[in-house]
Amino acid sequence: MRAAPVDAYRALTSARELCVWLADRAETDARSMGRMRIVWPKADGVEPCEASGVFVDLERACKVAWLWDDRTRPSGVPPLVSVFIEERPRRMGSTLTLVHAGFSGAASKRALLDEFRARWEDFLAKLRLYLDAGKTCKNGRLTLSELQMLLKRGRA
Repeated sequence: MRAAPVDAYRALTSARELCVWLADRAETDARSMGRMRIVWPKADGVEPCEASGVFVDLERACKVAWLWDDRTRPSGVPPLVSVFIEERPRRMGSTLTLVHAGFSGAASKRALLDEFRARWEDFLAKLRLYLDAGKTCKNGRLTLSELQMLLKRGRA
């Protein structure tokens, strides 16, 4: 993405920013063991949902990691999510790597893993749409390939 690492970090940790591109409501205390709460809007027939947790590893413009609370985390979903932010050479933007590891490899749990892959792809596409084009798409699903087409056509 074209955004500077500090802008990506702010978009991931600021309640105000999260409410612009992702959430209906958000509360964040962006410090180690600071609480976070996000309420997602209804999107493409999926009911609104809420999750809360704590930030566990924050490194300005480099890393945002949090643990979801057991009370709001669906069964079988690992609690730790980490987003690594790397500056591209010659200050040409950022590369984000999202890690949400620990899902069961059992065939019976495959649907849950596929659901969260789609959720995180939507999350990253919406973040890039916001940071690169200044636009939002909170109430619909967005894939990275759809985003690429929008950006190429100049419609985003």
